[in-house]
Amino acid sequence: MVMGDASHPAEPPKLKSANILGSIDIPDEQLGAIREKQVAAVGSLLPVIGLANLINAAVVMISFANTPANRLLGIWSMTMVIATSIMLVGFFIMRRRAENPSDSPLADGGKNSIDRFARFASVLGMLWGILPLLILPLTDHTNQLAVSSIVAGVMFAGVLLIGRIPEAAMGFLIPTVIGYIVGLQLGQDPRNDFLSVLAFVYAVVLWTSSKWSFNQFVEQHLNGSAVKQQAQLIGLLLRDFEESTSDWLWQTDETNALIDIPLPTVSEQNNFELMAVGVSLGSLFKENEDARTLARCLDRQQSFRDLNLEVEGEDETWWSLTGKPIFDGAGKFQGFRGVASDITQSKAIEDRIAFMAHFDPLTSLPNRANLHEYLEKASTRPVPGGRCRALLWLDLDNFKWVNDTLGHPAGDELLCQVAKRLKDAAPDADVIARLGGDEFAMLLECDSQDELIETVKAMSERLNRPYDIWSSIVHCGASIGVRIIEQHNMEIQTLLKHADLALYQAKEAGKRTWCVFSQNLEDRARARQSIELDLNKALENNELRLFFQPQLNAQTNEIIGAETLIRWQHPTRGLIGPGHFIQHAEDSGIITRLGDWALREALSAARRMPDNMRVAVNISPLQIHSSSLVTTIINAIAVNQIDPARLELEITESVLMTDTEFTLKRLNQLKEIGLRISLDDFGTGFSSLSYLRRFPFDKLKIDKSFVEDIDHNHESRAITKATLQIAKALNMSCTAEGVETETQKQYLTEIGCDELQGYLISRPQPLEKLGHLFPVRSEEEADRLLANSTSGISMSGDVIRLEGTPRNRQTATG
Repeated sequence: MVMGDASHPAEPPKLKSANILGSIDIPDEQLGAIREKQVAAVGSLLPVIGLANLINAAVVMISFANTPANRLLGIWSMTMVIATSIMLVGFFIMRRRAENPSDSPLADGGKNSIDRFARFASVLGMLWGILPLLILPLTDHTNQLAVSSIVAGVMFAGVLLIGRIPEAAMGFLIPTVIGYIVGLQLGQDPRNDFLSVLAFVYAVVLWTSSKWSFNQFVEQHLNGSAVKQQAQLIGLLLRDFEESTSDWLWQTDETNALIDIPLPTVSEQNNFELMAVGVSLGSLFKENEDARTLARCLDRQQSFRDLNLEVEGEDETWWSLTGKPIFDGAGKFQGFRGVASDITQSKAIEDRIAFMAHFDPLTSLPNRANLHEYLEKASTRPVPGGRCRALLWLDLDNFKWVNDTLGHPAGDELLCQVAKRLKDAAPDADVIARLGGDEFAMLLECDSQDELIETVKAMSERLNRPYDIWSSIVHCGASIGVRIIEQHNMEIQTLLKHADLALYQAKEAGKRTWCVFSQNLEDRARARQSIELDLNKALENNELRLFFQPQLNAQTNEIIGAETLIRWQHPTRGLIGPGHFIQHAEDSGIITRLGDWALREALSAARRMPDNMRVAVNISPLQIHSSSLVTTIINAIAVNQIDPARLELEITESVLMTDTEFTLKRLNQLKEIGLRISLDDFGTGFSSLSYLRRFPFDKLKIDKSFVEDIDHNHESRAITKATLQIAKALNMSCTAEGVETETQKQYLTEIGCDELQGYLISRPQPLEKLGHLFPVRSEEEADRLLANSTSGISMSGDVIRLEGTPRNRQTATG
């Protein structure tokens, strides 16, 4: 019976079975649905129940028409007909009212309908319980057996038909069984006692069966409801999933043709009309590696995952497909089911990233990494017989000037035009790459070496032609290094190094040309590398030496100074002149360390010279830009207590050609310290009188190339005299280098040259061997004089001045 209603609000509604089976707790939200099912199940059987009652009543009347209970049975039959009719009329009224939800008998959750069914069943049960009381006491054993059969059949059929409502089954069964047992006892037959016990047992069995069937009915409903709720939840989740992402579900049959998905999860916003029902899945996509993988998996009934497929008939549309085969319980293949997503946008981004990783974004040429991949493949591929393969390394010769004068956009336009000329010059090249900046490379294969050389020549001529950059004519040639590849198993790094050496040689040869790598270039490179390594060791092992070439006052014939010249006392090669290693030191950057060492050694040697003698030290372009130059000079002057005016720094015009503003600022900074600055080799480089106007040099040095021709070359005499006049006009002294004959000395003295330097005065010698020209102190004497010096050196900012107070030897800080 149903427990818990409006009269007991504190107790949660639950449907309880008989005490024999305990009770089943039903959630509140399911109680109404179960009652509706109970009413619907029994209501659909009411016509059968009514018809069965009428037939049974008719059978009773016919069977017992000639018995003493005939009159009473007539009244009973009429009552049965009336009760059955009322029940059927009530059923039809309930059916009619069910069409209007607001007036439906189930609007209250079916509670009233269940109570009504229970009352009807009780009335019918009482009527069938009265029947044995009317017949059994008044008839013989044969009629009693017939009554027992009828009552037993009615009892079993009634409980079976209305068992979905336990209250109705109980209401029908109890009065029927009680009436039957009482009727048996009134029959006064000893055997009726056994029949009474049997009737009771039957009643218990019927009630237990009814309750078990009802429990099964409730459990089925709850399980079905749970499954339905889970399906709805899954449907909602899938619907939310589809609405919030670009993914959608797909399914095929056993022939791999697309069919509808058996779940309500496809969102209307995913309008993928290409995935129409009946279309073969494999026919949707263009041919590529993943499409072939899809075909194999579909054919072999294998799972696949994240296949990137381009859609057939669409412009750059990509889908990602994941799927797995479906098999029924018997292992029969049913088709595929999976997920698809539109990855067009992400694929475009991925392709763009891949392009940027392998190609230059400005020229769209392969980049350095891409070139290495091409070279790796080419290195494993033999050169066909008779053909010639080569790596070309290119560098623009005047690119920085374009950027500095026309701007970087113009530089970018120039690079694009260079890329186009390279493509036009070698359309059949395996790869043309931009390596970064103004460097390019090309892997080229020709029918013969002669054809390759002709191609390189034509390419060089094409690249050296003027460029039209936005109506501005730009001359920007290119240097090309060529490495011919003789074998297919060459290491990539070696190949690149050789091509770079050939390019370097083309640069040294005057630029705007090309050079083919030869073994001689590698030998020279190894020699340079060896010299660089040895130079580092030379600094550590104190193998460098300073030689001094005296400078003579042309008017007084007095030695007034000396120029320092560096030499290398190599442990195996002997004494090496600067021409064999200075350029290597410049290229490798070691020149800065060499220059700092020369400054310290020159100022240390100046302590051993007369106090009126100057010492001149050459400064390289790299050293001028070194951050340690000023500090090194200040420290060396302070340590050796040397008057700054005794140090003369010699620079060449090439120093002024690089970053002129910075160079002039640095020279002014050195000038403020008190040093002398001289311009060496004047007239041999890119001479510009503006340098002399912008910076007041202390001295101009006439290069020996003009002095050595004074004897017989009128132009050399004119240049020498003009240089001297410029120096006098700008209040500078003038020194002539390379004086080797008395005639040269006499002429230079006559035209007013201030100082002379050359073999005529002395060859470069160690300081100890120049004692015949000027007094040279020993190390001990120089140290003693320094310790007892009464003229200290002090520094204020970058200005060093002499002081009259004694000072100890110490290092000044710049």
